[in-house]
Amino acid sequence: MATSLTDTQSVPNAGDFKVLLVYANSPMDNLMPVSISSLAGALKRRGFSIKLFDTTFYPWTSSAGGERGGSLQVAEFDYKKVGITFVETNVYDDFRKMVQEYRPNLIALSSVEPTHEFGLRLLQCVDDMGIFTIMGGVHTIFSSEEVFREEVVDMVCIGEGEKCLVELCERMAEGLDYTNINNIWVKQDGKQYRNKKDRVLNMDDLPMLDFSIYDEKRLYRPMAGKLYRMAPVEFSRGCIFKCAYCSAPSYAETFKDSGKWLRHKSIDRIIEEIKTYAEEYNIEYFYFVSETFLAMSDQRFNEFVGQYSKIGIPFWFNTRPETITADRIKMLEGIGCHRMSVGVECGNEPYRREMLKRAVSNDAIVKACEIVAKSDIQLSVNNIIGFPDETREMIFDTIFLNRKIEADSYSCSIFQPYRGTLLHKYCVDKGYINYRELAIDLTVTSVLKQPCISSDEIKGLARTFPLYVKFPEGNFDIIRKAEKFDVEGEAVFKELSMRYREEYEGPKLW
Repeated sequence: MATSLTDTQSVPNAGDFKVLLVYANSPMDNLMPVSISSLAGALKRRGFSIKLFDTTFYPWTSSAGGERGGSLQVAEFDYKKVGITFVETNVYDDFRKMVQEYRPNLIALSSVEPTHEFGLRLLQCVDDMGIFTIMGGVHTIFSSEEVFREEVVDMVCIGEGEKCLVELCERMAEGLDYTNINNIWVKQDGKQYRNKKDRVLNMDDLPMLDFSIYDEKRLYRPMAGKLYRMAPVEFSRGCIFKCAYCSAPSYAETFKDSGKWLRHKSIDRIIEEIKTYAEEYNIEYFYFVSETFLAMSDQRFNEFVGQYSKIGIPFWFNTRPETITADRIKMLEGIGCHRMSVGVECGNEPYRREMLKRAVSNDAIVKACEIVAKSDIQLSVNNIIGFPDETREMIFDTIFLNRKIEADSYSCSIFQPYRGTLLHKYCVDKGYINYRELAIDLTVTSVLKQPCISSDEIKGLARTFPLYVKFPEGNFDIIRKAEKFDVEGEAVFKELSMRYREEYEGPKLW
């Protein structure tokens, strides 16, 4: 049976075949994902019955900091204004109850590395019900063999899921053999079927993202202290750059025999999606999903600007300093770009060039950020600390580079050695991490055990990063006390945080 991704005709018996999508998410990380939304769109347009179990509002872990809430890296916001609070019931009990009541034919779970083990625990709590399970997502793609060995996992998706999941459901609904579908490995009757990767998908053939499966409150996401009804719009998959800490280069290598991983949606299709989401979900703000948004040709950029000028809804995206020009920033101002995040990541030039594979100079970074700072577009600067072999002195190279940049916010993530990246292999080879150990949320702490710096010191530097960037150097000794997670450190951090909010956020963020 050949499945076409663009076929919208309902499958016989599809309405009777029920799929429970499971999104194992970090608490209060409230931007809706493209992954689950795209799978839902693909299944729905073929007539399947779908339901979602979303863990976003469950405090299943106390360590993850969704949306960096409570830190100095975002303006203060209050989810309660739109009715968002943590669910008080037990996540495993609620999941089991939903499975018992919905009685799905298939459970399809998507997770990333920091939430992978949580996802497995969810599947374990319903394992006795005998429901077929399939697991997918970036971690499954880069750790397929390990995930496939899990007893609670019947199938794994080793590639893009929109087409193969629909084909799997079609065959299961009609009682046909489903052990030979590309992109899916299957365990059945004691045998294992490892099928090859399918061709990568044409992005214009992808379904519209389906946000109707979410709780209405999932539409809200904070930006500069205000909560907007926000939706993602996927522009591309892949990246022209080869950063050593990112999975994009590994995607390109892993799928090289399946087609070109770096692909773009047509601007016509993107505008069609934007108009649809704005009308159907009353969207107030868009996040444009692209590894490096401005890494596009002038022709494509000009086409986008020309068409989006008729939309008028504010938006935000991520890009790199090398892609910023004064002309492009002026054009983005004219069509309602509200905010952009620029990846600085590391301030030590030799390390950034040789280890991270980012060749841009510090001077070029500062000049690019100055262009944005002079515009009406808000600027957020993204940084990462805790890289392998990065010392405290090197982290301060990043701090001092940020001190040269006038931005609206300075984010600081803690490096995580994600599977499939060059730096994961480096960290394993150096003995900084055991191969079986998984990365955790990038807001928590470092999982590396290295001689040059401790995880506690990295964690302390991450929480005080904005203080070091904005306060005068004369305050550095007192800020260092705030790095400590003892009684004195907590008291100092609280006092400095209040000063920071008063002096550097101000009324413009409200």
